[in-house]
Amino acid sequence: MTRTGRIVAASATALLGIAVLAGCSASTSSTPAAPASEAAASAAASPIGGDVLPPIMVDATATTAEAKVGDTIVFNVAKLAGTTISTSTPDLVELTQGGEKDGAEFNPGAKALAAGTAVVTVTNPDSSMRDVTITITQ
Repeated sequence: MTRTGRIVAASATALLGIAVLAGCSASTSSTPAAPASEAAASAAASPIGGDVLPPIMVDATATTAEAKVGDTIVFNVAKLAGTTISTSTPDLVELTQGGEKDGAEFNPGAKALAAGTAVVTVTNPDSSMRDVTITITQ
């Protein structure tokens, strides 16, 4: 290789190295990065999934419950298979029947949609029934 060829190769290598380093260190953000301690504190303050409230649990013998709009209500039942729930106020509560899904068992439940008083009827496998009156507030 001639002397000129070596100089051109060395110059090209140097320019490539500078371009790579400039690409790694340049930032287009005008906001400085937060220190690691601030980032860790922020992550600890915001759990994965956001602020999730626990469901309202209704015992197998309860006849009343209180909830707020947006709350999830879970009906504990003595026997999951064959138990159903129903309501005459689907504008206030959205029902989900219990059962098995992907090897897991789920109790029947509801989501409070609007303020008011909803009555959910729990029908057991032996055809016995109980009404649960749910007072939903904003």
